[in-house]
Amino acid sequence: MSKSIYMKLFFTYLSLFLVIIIIISFFMVSIFYREFTLQAEQNLENAGNRVNALMERYYNNEITRVELNSWINAMSYISNIKIYILNPDTSSLSIGDGESNINLNTQILSDMTEIMNGSTIKRMNPIKLSSEDEVIYVGMPLEYNEQISGVILLFTPMTELNSVSREVLQTMLGIIAITILISGFAILRSSIRISEPIVKISNYAIDIGRGRDVPDIEIDSKDEIGHLARSFNIMKREISVAEQMRKDIVANVSHELRTPLTSIIGFLKGILDGVIKPEDEKKYLQIAYDEANRLKGLTHEIVEVAKLESGSTKLNKERFNLNNLGKDVKLELEPMITEKGVKFLFEEKVKNVELYADKDKIRQILINVINNSYKFTEKGYIKLVINRKDKNAIFQIEDTGAGIKKDKISYLFNKFYTANEYGDATNGAGLRSKYCKKHCRYA
Repeated sequence: MSKSIYMKLFFTYLSLFLVIIIIISFFMVSIFYREFTLQAEQNLENAGNRVNALMERYYNNEITRVELNSWINAMSYISNIKIYILNPDTSSLSIGDGESNINLNTQILSDMTEIMNGSTIKRMNPIKLSSEDEVIYVGMPLEYNEQISGVILLFTPMTELNSVSREVLQTMLGIIAITILISGFAILRSSIRISEPIVKISNYAIDIGRGRDVPDIEIDSKDEIGHLARSFNIMKREISVAEQMRKDIVANVSHELRTPLTSIIGFLKGILDGVIKPEDEKKYLQIAYDEANRLKGLTHEIVEVAKLESGSTKLNKERFNLNNLGKDVKLELEPMITEKGVKFLFEEKVKNVELYADKDKIRQILINVINNSYKFTEKGYIKLVINRKDKNAIFQIEDTGAGIKKDKISYLFNKFYTANEYGDATNGAGLRSKYCKKHCRYA
């Protein structure tokens, strides 16, 4: 089942969708984490500036130490920030409720040196303070009268960020799960819609190959699948018509071969049995000889048709004058046509039409088509017209016969299509030319 086109489509679409969802989710979580970290950094920096302003007011005796502590404690509580104000020797000023002893690791001591030189340090990579959770911090110089009198360290725990990140991640996973279910169902329906017609066409093609009749595939869509189904239906009908024609031509050829064979066998048997008188033997042997030649001609025609169908016919191309060839064909066929009481006309709309092709094959085409006109024209005329358009040489055969029914014209170039629906001429292999005038008759 996993090798079926249905499963391949399903797993391909689903895998592609999952990869896209995972990539989008990764970027969304990354963007959220970055924005949250930037917000935390901004909060720490703003709190540091406010602490600096409060310390300046305290040094100027604008507020008391109790008021300073109250302000810093409120700020620390509301913002969930631990605030430390240190002297240059790293001793705490013991302002606010912050712990008087802070675990100053190597990184913080190094940062304090830079802070005392006037730099603001922002560390957004989590670190550990004693046994506490991981924190991020900002260090700023404590300035008074344009002098750096200490260091302000502000820490915020990663607990909130981690908690929010987990919630975001859980929400994203939920959205992904729901999206996968919905998209999986949609992909499933789409895969079935795409694969079912293909599987049906494949099964019908196998049935057709086994000679079974299959119904048309009904698909109401304008996409490639619908086009494939309509093309298959057209092909199926064409195969059906061609198969019926093939059966008809086989039956016709069998009949045509059986007739001369029956005559030859009958005459020879009559001679051998003594039924035919000795003085009549020569006459009947001549008839048998003529029938044998006709049988040879039919066999040759069948071989030629087989060569044409297999594409093994070789063309002996040469340059020749189509007007002269038309005149030769007229001289050859005119006695037979005029004997029937039909005029044979020859018209040259363009003189000296040069053609590079197999002269014998063109001659055969002309004779075959004119012979067909002859079979179906009882009075009037048959006309051979030589013309040229741009670089194309054209010959037209017109006649005053009954014409071809309009609903049958589209079948003229199908394999093995013959004129048995229009008269008694049933021998032949059908038209294989690329040009037809509406008044021509072919077998």
